[in-house]
Amino acid sequence: MRLTALAEFELSYTWMEYLDFAPGGQYLAIVDGAFTGERLAGEVRFLNVPVKRPDNVNMPALKGVLTTSSGAKVFVEMAGVSLLRAVDAARVCTASVLFRSANADFAWLNNAFGLMEGVLDASNTARGRIFLCENTVGLDDSPAHGR
Repeated sequence: MRLTALAEFELSYTWMEYLDFAPGGQYLAIVDGAFTGERLAGEVRFLNVPVKRPDNVNMPALKGVLTTSSGAKVFVEMAGVSLLRAVDAARVCTASVLFRSANADFAWLNNAFGLMEGVLDASNTARGRIFLCENTVGLDDSPAHGR
């Protein structure tokens, strides 16, 4: 597996509601921000609907649209695990990232798989990085038997 840096991000929660189901709960949130990177950059808006598990682990589930400076639209989906950092109550998140775009300049993202790492601080601002995750096993190998 090869990880290649794709973009950094800064996101801020602009609206959030929490429903306490005791135990656990459900968040609904609007998240705005930006991706910055050589291959992928622009303004982004997400709807995040993370489940809060009874063990105080959140399960981020973001779906949104990145709009590049050229006006191209890229659908971005993140799903992961967010753990509470005891020292400052920040949330440390790791997630998968998938993309879709009809724009020819970003069609390469339709077959991409990404990984995200980041931290959501007490001010509800998240910062982190997204990496392309490329398979290095099997792409150049002979066809698998029994398929």
